[in-house]
Amino acid sequence: MSPDHPSPAIIVVGVDGSESSKDAVRWAAREATLTGASLRAVSSWRWPNYLTRVPPGVDLAAETSQTLHETVTEVLADYPDVSVSQHVVDGPAGPALLTQASDASLLVVGARGRAAFPGMLLGSVAEYCVRNGPCPVVVVREKAAAL
Repeated sequence: MSPDHPSPAIIVVGVDGSESSKDAVRWAAREATLTGASLRAVSSWRWPNYLTRVPPGVDLAAETSQTLHETVTEVLADYPDVSVSQHVVDGPAGPALLTQASDASLLVVGARGRAAFPGMLLGSVAEYCVRNGPCPVVVVREKAAAL
């Protein structure tokens, strides 16, 4: 678009159906509400390396699409004015998110924060996005459990 009509801001949010990704969608929806941005909800899938043939009746793309749709529908029920598009990408999550964020103003990802050893605060996808993102990246940590 021209300088007189700037492109609307886009916030990309990663969705995998987990509670931390729901928190990320919620955070992104609040930000979109405040800024007038639209959301681009992204999920990815890939065949496990150990599978050489597609098992009968398995459609990972369709299952991923269903999880994406259910998650977005659930969370955005509280944000009816937010414009959202949904994208399912074949490939590893980190690169898929970065590809979808190439024209975004912000990338939002969830992180469970449960690493195998202390000091590793981000999950591998969140860390990949922070290190390689084409735009600012927000990592939404899962809420701490009550003690």
